[in-house]
Amino acid sequence: MADTLKAAGPYTVFAPSDAAFRALPAKTLAELKADPAQLKSVLSYHIVPARLAAADIKPGNAKTLQGADLALARAGSFVTVEDAMAETTDINASNGVVHVIDRVLVPPRKK
Repeated sequence: MADTLKAAGPYTVFAPSDAAFRALPAKTLAELKADPAQLKSVLSYHIVPARLAAADIKPGNAKTLQGADLALARAGSFVTVEDAMAETTDINASNGVVHVIDRVLVPPRKK
């Protein structure tokens, strides 16, 4: 994922906080560490190939690098991504923006 994020972008990264990763069950963390493809899928589910500042977020879906849609919403200064709440928004990066969220998002299972 590092090579992807070094590209020109623009990208919006919904980055889970350290506490969000600590809240994952140990079994889930072990499964992700043991399966690089699944880990890449989960990580790329947190990235949208567009620059979305908090003020730009409107209710609706955004396509992720993983290929699935994320449900986004904003009410006043509150930004949600699926069932996660943004704790910190609009951290500027050279190729986009980062929003720190309070959960690790899991992509929907492919049918």
